[in-house]
Amino acid sequence: MMRVLVGVIAFALQCGWLSAAFAQGKELVFGVYPYLTPTQIVEQYLPLKEHIARSLGQPVTMLSAPDFATFIERTRKGEYDIVFTAPHMGRLAEKRDGYKRVAQTGYQIVVALVCLRDAPIKAREDLKGRSVAIGSRMSMTYQVVDQALRQKGLSLENGVRVIETASFSNVMQATLRGEADVGAVPTAVLDNAPAEQQGLVREFFRTPPTPGGLVMAHPRLDMEKGEMLRSALTSFKDQPEGRQFFARSRLVDFRAIDDATMRQIDPFVAVLTGAN
Repeated sequence: MMRVLVGVIAFALQCGWLSAAFAQGKELVFGVYPYLTPTQIVEQYLPLKEHIARSLGQPVTMLSAPDFATFIERTRKGEYDIVFTAPHMGRLAEKRDGYKRVAQTGYQIVVALVCLRDAPIKAREDLKGRSVAIGSRMSMTYQVVDQALRQKGLSLENGVRVIETASFSNVMQATLRGEADVGAVPTAVLDNAPAEQQGLVREFFRTPPTPGGLVMAHPRLDMEKGEMLRSALTSFKDQPEGRQFFARSRLVDFRAIDDATMRQIDPFVAVLTGAN
């Protein structure tokens, strides 16, 4: 318990105040994009960080950022040696910053639209004039939900009021507190919500699946280390701590990334290049 507490405190500090100079030490820096709260990221990704360190025979520090824009900028600056990131952020890191593909998750992004159980909302059409809590406008979640609403003549920029939250974990809270009529929650996050929270909401729509998270390596990580990392990730599911990690994170496994996956992601990168 104390170990996790110390890790949470250190991680929270690093999210806000890490400088590029820190990444110049002997430790590898593993960056996890901030789709969960700092506490949740530490608790969920600490086993993976330790597995990477053991497999590469090198100390690893786990860091994030206070928001998506900062994470993207720190990725561009090379403050991370290895990143676990959203698919469109990973594709941008490859095309713009020279990061190398390592692995993708078996989990594909599916977003559930949820409301309180007694809310008079049955379908996407019912969202006109209503509010939707969602993660960052730079997230894949935002884009796939907007795409789903456009099929019904709405969008997150027209006819629907957006409530942007700090992380996907906060989307459920906003919905439960009545701050938003609807929450757009990735199923990996929804399935990990406490049972009592899940019992208070009703799911009325799911988006089609799109590619999930990517692990990318900075070009300074040599080819041998890159292959060791790829092997460590793909075999993680066969180890006890790996099975626990995937059961908790809902990421299924790590597997090879192919060109078809990257082409599928390409249309979602524009929101990042336009914002940076």
